[in-house]
Amino acid sequence: MAEQELSLKSLRLAGLPEFDPPPQLWARIEAAHARRRQQRRLTYWSAAAGVVLAVAGLVAVVAPPAPARPSALLQLERQSQELEQVYAGLAQPFSPLESEVELHAIETALQQAYDRGAAAEELAPLWEQRNAVLSSLIALSADGAQLTRI
Repeated sequence: MAEQELSLKSLRLAGLPEFDPPPQLWARIEAAHARRRQQRRLTYWSAAAGVVLAVAGLVAVVAPPAPARPSALLQLERQSQELEQVYAGLAQPFSPLESEVELHAIETALQQAYDRGAAAEELAPLWEQRNAVLSSLIALSADGAQLTRI
């Protein structure tokens, strides 16, 4: 039965008149194919850009935030080391007891901050305070003056 239907369809198709498409039809077919290819490329690149944006968003969400201005913190640490070397190199450093206590308190606060993993925003003011105390000690030793607190 399937063979009979197939042969009937073949006979019907054979009975159709010859059709010659107009010459401009091929130009329209080629233009349609070009549009489809361009649409596929556009879809491909849009999907690729979407994947890139999704990965970038995921990295931004999952990645830990960068420390705030680590170079400023490193600069403060280097400055502190330089001040410490200058102070240690003085012939007779003058260090009032109050300044030594203040320096020790700042160094203890710095160590505690580092122990708990403090952020740069918390560490920078401590380094600035340490540098200020060391600078004042160097200035006092260089002038031979005595520190007076009111």
